[in-house]
Amino acid sequence: MQGKIKTHIAILAIIPAAIIVIILIRSSVGSFNISLSGFTTAGANNTTLMASVNVSETITLSLSSATINFGALVQGTANNTTNDAPNPFILVNGGNIGIDLTIKMNQSPFSGTGSGNNTNTFRFKAGNCSTDVCGSGNSSVFNWGTSQTSFQNFTTVNPNLIKNLSYSSGNDVAEAEMLLSVPSDESTGS
Repeated sequence: MQGKIKTHIAILAIIPAAIIVIILIRSSVGSFNISLSGFTTAGANNTTLMASVNVSETITLSLSSATINFGALVQGTANNTTNDAPNPFILVNGGNIGIDLTIKMNQSPFSGTGSGNNTNTFRFKAGNCSTDVCGSGNSSVFNWGTSQTSFQNFTTVNPNLIKNLSYSSGNDVAEAEMLLSVPSDESTGS
């Protein structure tokens, strides 16, 4: 396959349409040839057959929860999903190709000085899936060095979240961790 396919999946966090994850294909699955030779019981070569097999790319990304409920927070406090309270977004690659994920914020959860992009009030990072959240037998396999593995501010560009999330069963899950810091001048309410 040539080029990249972009698919948009809406993820809800604190407020509707807070985050959108964009899926990009990182690598392609190709075709290969199989050669078969038939022999008689006497050992004579009867024929050789050639067969071609094309494997189609399939992208399937599952999201275990579309909402993160941070509960009641007061001004000047913070909470994040790294301790699984609340649980992060769990992403599962159910396709047959590694995928890259980028992330952006459509709308800030705050209206005061902490609103908008590139503030430290609403941040993200990629994480390995914990046994408590994903169960035993599931692990995260993605390119840790080129993924965003420390908390980063949302900006106006679509930064990398996860690079090359594996499609291999049992190794195809990752966490999208969120950090929420309530500004000291934020008004009360939801």
